[in-house]
Amino acid sequence: MAEVRFELRVGDSVIEATLQLPSEPIRPIDLLPILQKFDDGFIATAVGDGAVSCRAGCGACCRQAVPISETEALNLARLIEAMPEERKARVLERFAKAVEELDRAGMRERLQPETLKEKDLQRKMALDYFALGVACPFLEDESCSIHTDRPLSCREYLVTSPAVNCAAPSAETIQMVRLPGKFSEILYRFGDGRGNQATRWIPLPFLLEYAAGHSAEDQPKVPGPEMFRNFLQQLAE
Repeated sequence: MAEVRFELRVGDSVIEATLQLPSEPIRPIDLLPILQKFDDGFIATAVGDGAVSCRAGCGACCRQAVPISETEALNLARLIEAMPEERKARVLERFAKAVEELDRAGMRERLQPETLKEKDLQRKMALDYFALGVACPFLEDESCSIHTDRPLSCREYLVTSPAVNCAAPSAETIQMVRLPGKFSEILYRFGDGRGNQATRWIPLPFLLEYAAGHSAEDQPKVPGPEMFRNFLQQLAE
C-alpha cells in the first residue's frame, strides 16, 4: 500500500486527507469506492450549512434520466449479480420493464451523448423523460435501495427548493446547489484511469446491456497513487 496525502480547496474551505492506495496497478473500478467517499466529502464541504431538501421517501428525482459512467455501469452490474436470487429477479424485471418503456417512447435514440450536445436538447429530453414516469430500477418504496453505491450524478443532484416542486420540475421551480466541480463528469472520461478519453456515459436503465458486452477485466491498469493523482488533476482543471 502507498500513502497519498492531498489538499483540495473548495470555495473558502480546504479538504485535507491521507489515503492508503494500492501501490500496484489497479483498474478504475477498483478506485470507484474511494471516489464515492471522496465525492461525499467534497459535496458536504461545498454544501456547508445549505438546506438540501432531498430526503428518503421522496423519489421524484429517481424518475429522471440518470447518466452513469462505464465504470459505474460495470460496478452496478456486479452489485446486481451479487444480490440474493429473489431480490435480483425483482431488480432485473424492473430493468427490463424500464428499457421496454423507454424504447416504446423512442427515448433510446435521444439518450446518446452525441445527440445531447446542446443545452436546449438536453432540457427538452430531460422534461420528456420525466413525463414518462419511468422509475429507476433501484427505486423501492420511493427510496434508493443502493444508496451507498448510487451513481456520482445522483450524489451531485442536490435540490434546495421545496420538495413538492420536484413533482413538476422546471427551471423556474427547481433550485440546486451549484458545485465547483463534478466528479461524475470526470468519471465519464476516466475509463482509461488517466482522463484522456472522450466523454462517454450510459443511461442508467441500459447499464445491463453495456455490461453484457464489457468486462471490468478489460479496463486498463494504472498504479493506484498515479490513478488518484490523475483524477485530482482532472478535478483541478
